[in-house]
Amino acid sequence: MKYEQYLCLGMCLHKDVAEEHKKAKVQSSKMERDLHKHASMENNVVKILTLGAPETGKSTIVKQIKIIHNHGFSKQELISFKPAVLDNLLTSMKTVLQGMGTLRINLANKQNKSKSCSFSFVLFPSSSFFENMSRIIAPNYIPTDADVLRVRVRTCGIIETQFQVDKTMFRLYDVRGQQSERRKWLSCFEGIQAVVFVVALNSYDMTLLEDPSVNRLQESLELFSSICIHTVFQQTTMILFMNKTDLFREKILKSGRHLRLYHSSYKGADGDVDAAAHNITAMFSACNSNPDRPVYHHFTTAIDATSVRVAFHVVVDQIMRGNLEAVQLV
Repeated sequence: MKYEQYLCLGMCLHKDVAEEHKKAKVQSSKMERDLHKHASMENNVVKILTLGAPETGKSTIVKQIKIIHNHGFSKQELISFKPAVLDNLLTSMKTVLQGMGTLRINLANKQNKSKSCSFSFVLFPSSSFFENMSRIIAPNYIPTDADVLRVRVRTCGIIETQFQVDKTMFRLYDVRGQQSERRKWLSCFEGIQAVVFVVALNSYDMTLLEDPSVNRLQESLELFSSICIHTVFQQTTMILFMNKTDLFREKILKSGRHLRLYHSSYKGADGDVDAAAHNITAMFSACNSNPDRPVYHHFTTAIDATSVRVAFHVVVDQIMRGNLEAVQLV
């Protein structure tokens, strides 16, 4: 009798184990199909990495692309920028007042007030909030898309933006530009189809906040050079966004801070904005030592939607052509 009971128990256990094994096999097959489907979808996503030194307008370009291609910011997202807008307004006011004091400009003079506004706009884009101060300090104030584009927010890590152009899915990675975080860039992004490197044209006469002995444009050059020669990016399309053309034009034409005074390689006329811009662009293009990989460039103003839309439309075309050439379809 006991033998029969043990036999029955063994058969039941065997049946249970077989059922569990069958379920596990079915679940495993489903996971494999899901992983295969996910991998297939990932292969069809165009991945773009945006890089650049601090204060180049890189994150502003990413925000502009989000507005253009991804239906902009939700109301909750706009509200989340309110503290940063107020902080930017206050910081700009303090900086301008300190600058006026250093230059001994009497703000009681109406003409000087006008000069200080022009001065502040050129040096601090967020100081355009001055013109909208009554709107910004209102109790029910909600930042607009334009406010979000101009506000400066210090954040860390990697910001991912996904959007679709026609039938192609794009994933844009915005990596913070501080020196302490740059080592993270190169190790995380194999399989990137394009690098968009953002340069602030107007930085030719400026120095790093963390090291006043280092010229900002020179630091950008060294960073771009290191990216061009890195093994991870040898087959990656390189695209330069020569940004802040509006501030660059103002500086070249009105400030007296001529490009030749800071970069001796420039031999053009002092007031020639185009010649100066192309000279800086040539400096960056020369960083590329791979003859089989062209470096494309576009002149942009990050806060101008038309400028970014046109440039990014061409970028999409360049990336797609590069992908086709890579598989020998053209």
